[in-house]
Amino acid sequence: MTQNTTFKKDILYWRFSAYGFLKNLRFFDPFMIIYLSGIGVSYTQIGVLYGIRKLVAFFLEVPTGILADKMGRKQSLSLAFLAYIISFLIIYLYPNFYLLILSFTFFGLAETLRSGTHKAIILSYLEIKGWEDQKADYFGHTRGWAQMGSAISSLVAGVLVFNTEHFNNIFLFSIVPYVINFFNIITYPKELNTGKASKKKKTESFNSEMLSALKNPHLIKVIGNSTTLASFLGAVKDFIQPIMATFALSLVFINDIGSEHQRIGIVVGVLYFIIYFLNSTTSINAKKITKGFSDQPSYITVTLIAGLVVGICSGIFYEFNFVVLSLISFSLLYIIDSLRKPFIFSYIMDDTPSDMTTTFLSIQSFVSTIATAVLSFLFGYLADHFSIGEALVIVGVMLLVLYLTVLMFYHKNKKKS
Repeated sequence: MTQNTTFKKDILYWRFSAYGFLKNLRFFDPFMIIYLSGIGVSYTQIGVLYGIRKLVAFFLEVPTGILADKMGRKQSLSLAFLAYIISFLIIYLYPNFYLLILSFTFFGLAETLRSGTHKAIILSYLEIKGWEDQKADYFGHTRGWAQMGSAISSLVAGVLVFNTEHFNNIFLFSIVPYVINFFNIITYPKELNTGKASKKKKTESFNSEMLSALKNPHLIKVIGNSTTLASFLGAVKDFIQPIMATFALSLVFINDIGSEHQRIGIVVGVLYFIIYFLNSTTSINAKKITKGFSDQPSYITVTLIAGLVVGICSGIFYEFNFVVLSLISFSLLYIIDSLRKPFIFSYIMDDTPSDMTTTFLSIQSFVSTIATAVLSFLFGYLADHFSIGEALVIVGVMLLVLYLTVLMFYHKNKKKS
């Protein structure tokens, strides 16, 4: 009997998968930028909101970590989903910029309460079952279900927009799966509730250990490999929505179907479904797809550079009005990121000294959060003052040059040693 067959006969595997599936039934995700720009929020302000969400998640990490350690993992996750629901209600009821700041603050609070907690639950369960050596494959499968949730969510969101002709209703509908997931979480077995919900460090200790770690060229390379592409995608992924809207309105054969909102809703929903369906399939089969790569660090490096390049190409194609090629390139960016994620955790574990694992995970979280927040604001500003396509090119090239510079610095120091 194969390990994968064992997974599929295990009830908690399906509950963990259901968690990811329901968590990603956020019907507003495919339309967030379209909705915000439609109510008069500029791209710069959108960048500020996304940056606030990330920074709140970071600065509340230590206090929420202490709280989560006392409450337990299940309670931490349950509180996170309540914070998400409050965020959805605010944005639905009070759609103005200043109250949107409050909504995104609650969203950031939810993110930090949730961050790493469910992964810790799964890791504990794998230890109990003796499946630690299967963690990359296991996470690939559960992530596949999460991506399938995003795919189904996109289709449902498109239908909701088509039927209601309004984008704001999708925030209200997003509450339903989160309530279901709340009850899924609180009924997890008690033995998975113990232990720290996430790996937090006291601020003073973290700062000193971070400075020490950043003096190590090898750890700088690991940080760059594990955070660069994720930060880029995290900052720019929602800005593909106006490109999708442009594509939807350019389709002559659906010009007679409903209003502009309805056409955008159904086309954007279908496009996101295709992207997330491909992501789901990629995540589930990541181990098979990448089995030819025996050198894990090289695989991580190659896919990072490839991801940045296709992101840059997406911007170039959009500037030259090749909208279809732009969307295909951006879809490849999603797929490449999905191919990387199941292996990032194993990569960090393998390339980090065992006595620095906890510190390094905290540093990685810090760098990823700050980078995504800064890039979100920068991208929004550039999109306002130039265009979304030019912003993609500028940010992509900047990160590619920065990464290659760090890589050269690492190899130069490695030769000296």
